[in-house]
Amino acid sequence: MAFPSPVQSKVEFFLRAFRDGLGTEFHSYSTGFRDLFGLVGVEFVLCPVNVNVGDSGSPQKVYRTAMEERIANGGDIDGGIVVLFDEHAFLPGNDNPYVQTKALLLTLAIPTQELRLSTMTAEPRNLQYTLQNFAVAMYAKLNGVPWTVNHDKAINDELVVGMGVAELSGSRAHKRQRLVGITTVFSGDGTYLLGDVSKECSYEDHADAVRESLFGVLQTLKRRNNWLPGDTVRVIFHANKPLKRVDIAKVAFDCAKAVGGEQNIQMAFVTISHDHPFALVDKKERGLAVGKSGKLKGVYAPPRGTIARIGPFTRLLCVNAGKLIKRANTPLPTPLLISLHLDSTFRDVDYLAEQALKFTSLSWRSVLPAGSPVTIYYSERIAELLGRLREVPDWSPSALNVKLRWSRWFL
Repeated sequence: MAFPSPVQSKVEFFLRAFRDGLGTEFHSYSTGFRDLFGLVGVEFVLCPVNVNVGDSGSPQKVYRTAMEERIANGGDIDGGIVVLFDEHAFLPGNDNPYVQTKALLLTLAIPTQELRLSTMTAEPRNLQYTLQNFAVAMYAKLNGVPWTVNHDKAINDELVVGMGVAELSGSRAHKRQRLVGITTVFSGDGTYLLGDVSKECSYEDHADAVRESLFGVLQTLKRRNNWLPGDTVRVIFHANKPLKRVDIAKVAFDCAKAVGGEQNIQMAFVTISHDHPFALVDKKERGLAVGKSGKLKGVYAPPRGTIARIGPFTRLLCVNAGKLIKRANTPLPTPLLISLHLDSTFRDVDYLAEQALKFTSLSWRSVLPAGSPVTIYYSERIAELLGRLREVPDWSPSALNVKLRWSRWFL
């Protein structure tokens, strides 16, 4: 754990609370990380960093040097925690200590979690919620499975594949634009299986790069899950705003057919978007009172899980309502638009919409549901991190497709 040396006592308090809990008075985190997930032991390796909040030099260099020296001393490290002053946490690009240390540790196949000092030193009544989310994310980064969803397995195997893209430079109209394809794969019950990042390429070469990456991913899972001749296998692809003039659905279907030539392959390509002109209103919903003010939130918001049919291959899905709406002045939540590609061979749109709802509950960055299915949410998170890490001069994403392929390093 790397942290500014002037705040070591505060860090030690946080670590004790994280490991052992805050006590029965704080119900959201009464027991600690160790007992919550049934771990035998949790050991912390401390790495004080000689920086102060007012340093105008290069805190990222001091962090990186301290981490390199600590790692050189030996010992197995399963995960990293980097504590930053708030003033350092928002430094841009290559000047950010977290980006520097994350690049270093990911190169060594060590997933990392950032923590700002103001968050870490909150009052216990607020800290309990931070610790709850922090524990879930750390357990998942250490390859634990905090939870899954109910899944009636009526076929031999079902994969849900998230397909995203990171735009690393320029705009879509820029001729020197560089893209990276992102693939995340889950089993039908929501268990994260693996992730893959394609090689960096131009816009024109993006389809070929995605084809190569996706074909390799599906072949790996075919071997891992032991698909046998004649098995019925369902592969569902999720995408958000596919690139114009690039038919990623065709690429996905071609790869699934090629890999599953001996199997009975059911395929569906689903576009999931917040960007649409539709709204859903429930005039019977009177909302919930907020705190002492008594103001209402969620007025006219349909219940979470509401699905509306607006066409034979489209549905609207409400994922945010009731207690998930935080403030009285929050606008009416926008539903997700679920659209099924017409070339899909599996066409149960209601099943696909319900599955998308379940996958919003599978974000292991928090105990609360995400605003999008994790197939989309995780791809967006990976894209954001790749854009930041690319600014580190000696960064290489090769470890992401080797030792970290099965890890949730991006949480």
